Amino acid sequence: MAQDNVDVIQGAWDAFAKGDVEAATSIVAPEGEINAPSTLPWGGTFLGPEGFQDFLAGLTSYFKDFKATPEKVLGADDDHVVVTASIKGRTKAGTPVENRAIWLYKLRGGQVVSAETFGDTAEVLKALDATAAS
Repeated sequence: MAQDNVDVIQGAWDAFAKGDVEAATSIVAPEGEINAPSTLPWGGTFLGPEGFQDFLAGLTSYFKDFKATPEKVLGADDDHVVVTASIKGRTKAGTPVENRAIWLYKLRGGQVVSAETFGDTAEVLKALDATAAS
């Protein structure tokens, strides 16, 4: 089961890299909860595949160039997958952003029932502040 869950998450990241947001978010169960730090403008709690699409739209709306690349996709146990990712992009004003994020997913029946992201929000907010100042 653990490898199946790793494959589900890897497939979603691959779909996102290709720009296929629908495929990337289809892995979330209808009641699945996605959590991002509320300190970020696009943060909060999002429900189901549609909520995950809203999260991604909010996130990418702050950037003219955005790329999230998984470095490791690891099965932590039968239900959990951990992803370490490199985040690179440019804000709408052209300020470069480089960050790392960790995602923790819990799956049941091949679908994400919860996911949470952790990263250095201070660095991202600093880049966004530079955008607002320009």
